[in-house]
Amino acid sequence: MWTVGWGLVALIFLAGTLLTEVLISLPGPPRLPWPVGAASGVLAAAAAALVWKLPRLAFGAWRYELTDSTLELRRGLVVRTHSAIPYFRVQHIDITRSPVERALGLSQLVVRTAAATTDARIPGIAAADAEGLRDVVLARSGRGDAV
Repeated sequence: MWTVGWGLVALIFLAGTLLTEVLISLPGPPRLPWPVGAASGVLAAAAAALVWKLPRLAFGAWRYELTDSTLELRRGLVVRTHSAIPYFRVQHIDITRSPVERALGLSQLVVRTAAATTDARIPGIAAADAEGLRDVVLARSGRGDAV
């Protein structure tokens, strides 16, 4: 899922770079000290490596754990974040699935609390497991399906 998203961003930057190279070299004598498309080619190789590796590293850094009293989330490659949401603060839980997530059989669990800054997202959950995880969090919050 993240590879597709990062790939689309990379394509936008690559198209912009190639368009800039073409526009700079159109009228008059060549202004670029390299052939048109060379910078785009180098950028494409670097982008392909990053798009292949970084989403996997980022997803590998994601962890969640259901403890007796909290939902704990750990994430981040450069800036590591550890969040603990007490179950009694949980007000609402959504299961979301974008078109790409549906195609890949994935879901996101969105846990909402009264404070918007403590809302949490757990990405990359198998669609079949998302409902079960939602039910566990609801049961531990003491609200059942009435949240």
